[in-house]
Amino acid sequence: MKKGNLIQWVVAVCLVLVTAYTAVHVHHANQKNAIKMAKQAKLDKKAAKREKQLLKKIKRHERKPLSYELSSLTMPYPNVRAKQYHNTKKHPYRLWVEVSLAKQRVYIKSGRYTLYTMNASAAKNYDKGQKEYQKTPLGLFKLDKNRGLAYFDATRGYGAKSWVSFTDGGLHRFESVPVNKDGQVIKASAKQLGQKVTKKHNVTAYGSIRLSLADAQWFAENMPAKTPIFIHQDPKNHFPDDYEE
Repeated sequence: MKKGNLIQWVVAVCLVLVTAYTAVHVHHANQKNAIKMAKQAKLDKKAAKREKQLLKKIKRHERKPLSYELSSLTMPYPNVRAKQYHNTKKHPYRLWVEVSLAKQRVYIKSGRYTLYTMNASAAKNYDKGQKEYQKTPLGLFKLDKNRGLAYFDATRGYGAKSWVSFTDGGLHRFESVPVNKDGQVIKASAKQLGQKVTKKHNVTAYGSIRLSLADAQWFAENMPAKTPIFIHQDPKNHFPDDYEE
């Protein structure tokens, strides 16, 4: 065989081998990807089923009529101190809180799952006719260590029980419904808890999130510092942009 023909033959064989290897590799990658997708679809289906079950359970336990003194649900509060809810750098949303201004609800969450729902009272934000200090901050925050049993602000004429700060060391807080200087609930404001908010009938909470007396006490005593807080007024449920399962 001539040298030129031999080189052509070797090149042809190499091309055939490369093509065959590529085809096998692509087929293997497709199989692997198909298995991965099928596995993820199965996990998603299982997660969706669990999420639906949890929401049904919460729905069954909604307290009726709504109370500004008692817990929002008739079921026990979740044990958020359990190890499974400890946030890490890899899993920062094992425990987090979603606040919906549109629904006037606070959701204690683990990943995509809702563990507990609380009635809330917080100002919805409007572009016109509302001063900035009256608006509720939107976005992602974290609970800090500042918390207490009670306070009273004479300049605003009300205080609250069981508060926890989530911005600027106490500027904005999760707290109970308002109380007067004697510690008695201001009923006119307390009755806004969990109710629809409009521009005409908004909540004057100066950016804080109000809860029932029982919910606020549990929240202050149990929710750990650095817990992510996501506040929005979109009526659709959604996660923070950097949410991770």
